[in-house]
Amino acid sequence: MEKSNLKPFLRNNLDILFVGLNPAKGSSDNRHYFSVNLAFWNQLYNSGLITSPVDKMEADYLIFGNNNLNFNNSNYGITDLITEIAESDSKKIKPSRNDVKRLIETINKYQPRIVIILHSKVLSALYRYLGKESPSSNHGYLGKLINQSNSLFYAIAFPHGNTIKSSEKIENYKEVKARLVENS
Repeated sequence: MEKSNLKPFLRNNLDILFVGLNPAKGSSDNRHYFSVNLAFWNQLYNSGLITSPVDKMEADYLIFGNNNLNFNNSNYGITDLITEIAESDSKKIKPSRNDVKRLIETINKYQPRIVIILHSKVLSALYRYLGKESPSSNHGYLGKLINQSNSLFYAIAFPHGNTIKSSEKIENYKEVKARLVENS
């Protein structure tokens, strides 16, 4: 495991905050989120959450650092449950209560409209912290989970490397897009 070179894209007035487990080694080496595989960006495009295909080597700046290509010029951000470690093998990552506490503090600070949990380990750690039984990693809408936040939560499985079809993830992203329309 290495120290991550990625910095989260966090700011006030986020419409969507994506939350991964930790930066992948390849993304950290490239210094760009989701820069090893196009699956995430293609799922966002195919759902309509972004309006144009993007180059994976600059997509994070275009989508998280700007809003010109985002549906209705929505503001998107990204962070990880564990921001400081770059590791591609999620089996080696062990989330702690302090990691979850820090994530909740981040959500309470920035108050994003929607939080999308992108990894089953993040979902399990959050639910364990809240004293609840965790749903499946591609469950979709979860509702409000944190007392001091009005953020609505979704669980959408990691974009690749699992048995869940991309089309199922895209359907959940379409539901998020519909929620953005409802609340605009």
